[in-house]
Amino acid sequence: MQFRASNHVERSKWDAAVADLGGTVFHTLAWADYIVAGEPHAAPVYCSLLEDDGAPASVALGFRLCSSRRLLASLSGQFRLDALPVIRNTDAERFAMFVKELETASRDAGDVELVLGSFASPGGAEALEHLGFSTTPRMEFEIDLRPSEDELWKALEYKRRKNIKKAARLNVALEDLPLEDGIAHLRRLQGASAERIVERGGRDIIFQGSAPRDPIEVLLKAGVARLVCARVNGKVESAGLFTAFNGLVYHTLSGHSRAGLKAQAPTLLLWETLKRYKAEGMTRLNLGGCSADAVNENSPEHGVYRYKRDWGGDVLKCASGRKVLRPLAHRLVNTARAVLGR
Repeated sequence: MQFRASNHVERSKWDAAVADLGGTVFHTLAWADYIVAGEPHAAPVYCSLLEDDGAPASVALGFRLCSSRRLLASLSGQFRLDALPVIRNTDAERFAMFVKELETASRDAGDVELVLGSFASPGGAEALEHLGFSTTPRMEFEIDLRPSEDELWKALEYKRRKNIKKAARLNVALEDLPLEDGIAHLRRLQGASAERIVERGGRDIIFQGSAPRDPIEVLLKAGVARLVCARVNGKVESAGLFTAFNGLVYHTLSGHSRAGLKAQAPTLLLWETLKRYKAEGMTRLNLGGCSADAVNENSPEHGVYRYKRDWGGDVLKCASGRKVLRPLAHRLVNTARAVLGR
C-alpha cells in the first residue's frame, strides 16, 4: 500500500475513483471547489491509499486551513475532512491504516489539529476512539428511494402526509429559479431560519462569506446540485439546496420564512423533490443530521430530530473526530483568539 497526498489531481480520474469506491459528493472535486470558494484560506488536499498496481483502495478529501491573522497562522493549522475516508469494502483495518497515514501527514505539515467530519458517513465512532480521537456523536436520516412511491408515502408519519396535503390545498408552487435569483432567495430565507434557531438556543447558520461569488454557484454549475424554491401566494417562502452524486441525494442547505412554515411549504418541497430524484434514478435521500442529544426534549434541535425521523427513513449513527496534534500551540492560539477575537 502507498499513501499519496496532493494539492492537484486529474478531475475526471479523481471523481471516477470516488464513485467506484462508493464515495459521496463530499469527496468530489465539486465539493473541493465549493469549500475553497467560501473559505479562501482553505487549500484542498486529495489523499489516496493505493494498491500495489496503483489502483485507489481508499480516498479522502481534506482541507488545510489556518487563521487569516498573520500572528496566528503558524499556530492555527488545521487539517479537516468534511466526510470520513471512503474505503473499498469498508475494510476496518484499511480504514485505521488510512487514518494513521492522514495523521502522520498532518503532523509532518505542522498542523495543530486533525478534524474528521462525518457528512454522509455512518459509523466510525469506535474506530476513531480506538485511534485516539475525541468524538462527537450525531445522527443523519436517510430514505431508501427504491420502494414504490406508495410505500414511501405510507412510511411517512401521518402528520407529514397531512401537511403535504395542506400545502397542496394552499396552492404552494414549486420551481427551479434562475441561478442568481434562487441563491438570493435561499440566503434570505437562511437568515430567517437562523433567527429562529438562535432564539431557541441553537447555533447561527447564516452564511458569513464575503467571496465575489456565492459558493453555491460552484455546486450548481458543476451539475451536482439543484436549488428548489416554493412560493406561497406568489412569494418565495421556502428554498432547499440538494446535492446529488453516485446515487445519493443530500439535503445540504435550506431556509424558510414563518409564512412558508405555516403553509407547510418545506414539507411539500421535500416530498416533491424526493419523487423527482426517485424518477431520475437516485437510490437514497439523506435529510442531513443533528446532534445525538437532539433526542432529548430540552435540546434546541429536538424539533429537527422529530421532523426528520417522521419521514420514515433509517436513523444513521455518525461521529466526527478531533485530535490535537500540537497541544501547546493549540492552547496558545485559543488564548490569543480569546484576546483578539477569532
